Amino acid sequence: MRDIIRLSLTLALVGILSAGLLTVVHGITEPIIAERQEEEYRQALESYFPGFASFETEEIEDDRFDLIYDGDGNLKGIMSTSVAMGYEGDIVYNLAVDAEGNIVGLRVVAHSETPGIGDVITTESFKEQFYGKSFDDPITANEDIDIVSGATVSTVAITNSVRRVIGVIGEEFMGLETIEVDITRVPDGVYEGSAPGLMGPIVVSVEVRGGEIVDIEVLEHEETPTYFIEAYPLIPDLIIENQHFDVDTKTGATVSAEGIVNAVEDALAGAME
Repeated sequence: MRDIIRLSLTLALVGILSAGLLTVVHGITEPIIAERQEEEYRQALESYFPGFASFETEEIEDDRFDLIYDGDGNLKGIMSTSVAMGYEGDIVYNLAVDAEGNIVGLRVVAHSETPGIGDVITTESFKEQFYGKSFDDPITANEDIDIVSGATVSTVAITNSVRRVIGVIGEEFMGLETIEVDITRVPDGVYEGSAPGLMGPIVVSVEVRGGEIVDIEVLEHEETPTYFIEAYPLIPDLIIENQHFDVDTKTGATVSAEGIVNAVEDALAGAME
């Protein structure tokens, strides 16, 4: 009995000492890691925006945007820090855009994708496909950007996230005008629209009657059925119930859900032209 008690006390003491040691080590290494990451970030800024003098940070929802200035206070460009959901977890990346709205850099900061497969997103051959594109250009997986067999989820995730982020940059910082759709002013009729989903375009038909959306049907899609069911018909029902596009798209198939919303908005925007 005494041996069991002695062993238990020894194990408890070892556990306490180990936890304390780990805490001390973490306290020592954390600022070192943070300092190294900050230095690497500044080096990336210098490579994308040579001779930059300063930057100021704005946060929009879950994204961070650093506005980069030269010594005279002129905007040289914008660097975002964003997160895409990959196959194995979050992909943290920086997107560098020049003052004209063109992509000049894509830097993967952290990821847990499979080595030799999903980590193709870190290769220059994949990233350079985005260079020179702007918020005026289509950025669609398997059309404008080649996806990689065996790393479909990883490459599509980055592509869709970049398209979203460059759109935010265009709207918030570059004066991109967006069409505001007033559903109550849309003439009665059935309209078709499309928008990128996770695996390809999503095509919808939208019926409007008496200034309200009364029906939404997905006509075509290339999404994985087991995931798409998480977004359809949930998202159309929410749009019809609320009669606006600002619905919660955070489902088990978020990109597909956003694609449905954008396709519906595209259909009604076309009806107003």
